Amino acid sequence: MRTYLVKVVTATGVTTYPAVHAGGAEAIQHAMALFPAARTVGAKPMRTHAAG
Repeated sequence: MRTYLVKVVTATGVTTYPAVHAGGAEAIQHAMALFPAARTVGAKPMRTHAAG
């Protein structure tokens, strides 16, 4: 499981939120279920700790 930063663009604005999923496609599917009227949906892996 990884943490993804999910970005959803709708007619009313942009929403970003962190979500924990097994993969990016799963994160996008979940966002599409939450925001059925979304124009675009994207997910990027987030860094969960500092590089060191």
